[in-house]
Amino acid sequence: MLLEIPLDFMEGGLYRQITSHLEKMIHAGSITPGSRLPGTRELAKILGVSRSTVVEAYCLLEEKGLIIQKGRSGAFVSPTAAHFSCVPVKPADEIHFDQERPTPDLIPFEPLAKIAREVLIEDEGRIMGGCPPEGMAELRMALLEHAVLRGIPACPEEVVVTSGGKDALSTVLCSLKKKGAGRIYAEILTYSGIKDIARNEGMALRHVPLLADGDISMLENLGERDILYLVPSFHNPTGRTLSTDVRKEILALRKKRGFHILEDDSYGELRYGEKSVPAMKALDEGEGVIYIGSFSQVLFPGMRLGYIVLPAPLKECYIQTAALRQGQVSSLVQLVVWRFIKTGNLSEAIERARSILSVRMDSLYSSLIHTFPRFPIFRPEGGVFLWFPTGNAEGGTAAALASSKGVYVSDGGSFSLSGKRICSVRFSIASASAEKMEDACLRLAGVWKTFR
Repeated sequence: MLLEIPLDFMEGGLYRQITSHLEKMIHAGSITPGSRLPGTRELAKILGVSRSTVVEAYCLLEEKGLIIQKGRSGAFVSPTAAHFSCVPVKPADEIHFDQERPTPDLIPFEPLAKIAREVLIEDEGRIMGGCPPEGMAELRMALLEHAVLRGIPACPEEVVVTSGGKDALSTVLCSLKKKGAGRIYAEILTYSGIKDIARNEGMALRHVPLLADGDISMLENLGERDILYLVPSFHNPTGRTLSTDVRKEILALRKKRGFHILEDDSYGELRYGEKSVPAMKALDEGEGVIYIGSFSQVLFPGMRLGYIVLPAPLKECYIQTAALRQGQVSSLVQLVVWRFIKTGNLSEAIERARSILSVRMDSLYSSLIHTFPRFPIFRPEGGVFLWFPTGNAEGGTAAALASSKGVYVSDGGSFSLSGKRICSVRFSIASASAEKMEDACLRLAGVWKTFR
């Protein structure tokens, strides 16, 4: 191990400086339990100090229980040194509704692993040479065929591969700004990341009421330089879905006023029932809806892959912007996902995720209704989010009380664009199994019993 330690030779106490720095590295987990430290002669030479100085430092570390010296074998970090680690260990009984990271049973690991091994061998390294900035042609065609399931009439030239939904959202906003767009409108409760993305792009962000309530009158104020950002299916954070009638009204107004609609359909395929919920893009007769689809949220978040369906006039600007920002999406990931789609594994994985999430949502909803019968709770038709009104308690207060019982929910205020007091919290079922729902609600009953 080539170990460098900053020493102040004017300060003195060199062995204590060595001891202190090594102790910090062990506590931080930078040097892990069981790791062998450099020999005393080797470290003395590296640091430019006497061997006796290093010997003294190692002896002091051993006294502290951080290392074990084994004669000629050397000095090793103690196996119990993990006890000193500053990294918190989460109790096994914590229940997390504040995370969107999927549990392992939602991730199709085995078919992905099998395909990854096969393509690396069969492709013989050709894919490592890269692919076009808009994505591998075969994958874009497969994604287009997949988009048909959402009712989207598009052509291959309109599909671009992205490294997930957030990347697509940020890049398309930058592209629209280059084309003259100036303001973004979003519902008063919406995906929290839009605030930072808009700020990063230097674009004004304004809010409109929740459109699922049916009042779209504020959209009359939007014009050709404006963008309406929507999560119309299984909305983040409320879990609600825009009705077909409301979608058509919004599209009619878009055609009249000329604004762009940016449809975030990250959870749109995760419906629970058999009833189809077509994308807004499927209902659009013009080029005003930009569609973002993503597999990152639930199926394989670590692979970071999604797609965007762009109107032809915007595509070139989008690709140029993406190339300057992050370059192309990993060609290996694209090849794996293309094979995953073509072999039918994607459809199977989506159906499996729908089934698992449906059971979880049923369990959470029924447990909440039973525990808090006076609270008006809306049961989502798909996705991973449930919005819970906390009565007279602010969302942050409710979330803090819940965490004291090992149940973690998201403060509703973090999804608000108004800055006003929000008396609600958001549950995400991505990281919590169905078996934990009843226990979670029983714990919440103890700390939320005074809410009214």
